[in-house]
Amino acid sequence: MPDELTIAEIPQSFFEYRANFKEPIVAFWFDRRHGEIVSALHKALAPWHVGFENITWNQAAKNAGELQLMFGVPTLLAGIQVGLGGVTMTALNPDWSRAPVFVSLFQTGLEALKRSAAQDFQSQLVTLGFHVKPAWARPFKEIMGQFVNVKALGGQDASMYGVSLYFSDYSYVIDSSGVIPGGVFIKLIRNFTAEKRFEEMAATLYNDEETVLRRLGLKL
Repeated sequence: MPDELTIAEIPQSFFEYRANFKEPIVAFWFDRRHGEIVSALHKALAPWHVGFENITWNQAAKNAGELQLMFGVPTLLAGIQVGLGGVTMTALNPDWSRAPVFVSLFQTGLEALKRSAAQDFQSQLVTLGFHVKPAWARPFKEIMGQFVNVKALGGQDASMYGVSLYFSDYSYVIDSSGVIPGGVFIKLIRNFTAEKRFEEMAATLYNDEETVLRRLGLKL
């Protein structure tokens, strides 16, 4: 592996944030108060051009777990989904150069939701997944072979190797990409305590990504 790190080429990525309420906000649906959440988030997300046409809900929910309000943010390919048990926030192909925009969007949305629902969160979970193109002459299979016992696994003829590590609050997977020939797919998952803000979570996630990429001879 060359001493100098190569900038990773990441053609596809996704971000997902999940937080669970301390108590389900059942009253907001069954007392028909979910309009309070709609009003609060519509106002809070106005700087990102979220209009009423970007707010939908699951009209065909078969059970309480499927009840959801959805706020789309088309300009950022992002969305916020609010359910009885918590909130999910997603972004398609986020870029670290726009991290301050996403941090501001999601933190603003979270604070508006907590105020309108009068409910705090008990946990936060962040996932970042991305596909990486082969960057130089040495194939990813050869690099990944350093991290597994190929002979013990009988994998000399395998097309790619994968690894995963699990800690108490963090895990990551490096696997074969299903969309990039010869590429790898990396998924980072980290748990955060309820009081952590998006700025802190983003900084930690950036360091996590850099650390894993360095194992492959790459950098952001």
